[in-house]
Amino acid sequence: MSKVFQASKGLIRIMQPRGQGLTRITSTTKRVEKVLQHESVTKFSPLSLPVRGLKHQPIQFKKAPMDYPPLTGSDLWKRKVRTYFKCFDVNGDGYITKEDYILSARRCAEYLDLDDERTEHVLNQRIRQWEYMTKNASKVSEEEYVEMVQVLCNQKHFREEFFLAVVSMSFTVTDINGDGLISSEEYKAYFYSLGLSAEASQKAFHLIDNNNDGFITVDEFGHAIAEFFFTEDPSNIYNEVFGALAD
Repeated sequence: MSKVFQASKGLIRIMQPRGQGLTRITSTTKRVEKVLQHESVTKFSPLSLPVRGLKHQPIQFKKAPMDYPPLTGSDLWKRKVRTYFKCFDVNGDGYITKEDYILSARRCAEYLDLDDERTEHVLNQRIRQWEYMTKNASKVSEEEYVEMVQVLCNQKHFREEFFLAVVSMSFTVTDINGDGLISSEEYKAYFYSLGLSAEASQKAFHLIDNNNDGFITVDEFGHAIAEFFFTEDPSNIYNEVFGALAD
């Protein structure tokens, strides 16, 4: 059943034929708001979920981040970064803010119909990611983001250490049940939380899942992210891993 998102001042409204689905999203929004009112919002609660046995594996890149040439900031590369920015500017106001991460958590919880505990887990992860990536800056504009990413991606320290942390945190946010693998459904939820289509999710998932086993490992995920950010080749297959490139 098709769903159309309308985001306004951080609130989601779901519009569906015959008015179905409103109760579900209202319930999810209340769960998130309850978590936000909790004093220990950054505290992670353990989840009793199925584990497929691949937790905490070190990332093995096919090509080390330091082996990529310095970025020149080509028009293609800037389009890729603008595309990535727009994914995380969930409310579409031209800035990435903490509100965007909270809104994405709401969307993820709504898509998967998560209970209170899992909703809290997802929200805490997204807030932690915001705090880690921005050091609690109030907001970041598209222009600022593109400039910042180019500077970072050309720094030795970023490529050797910080990038691994970024990949690990992004993978953890997407791996909803924390089993060390990203399933197709988890990836759909991740794309849905950013306002991207199920079709775009499926295309990206099959691209990243190199061995076609139905799951994305942290190695496959890390390779895709590295190819996206550290290359400027128009023919690179990972250029549109976050959807069609922005103009």
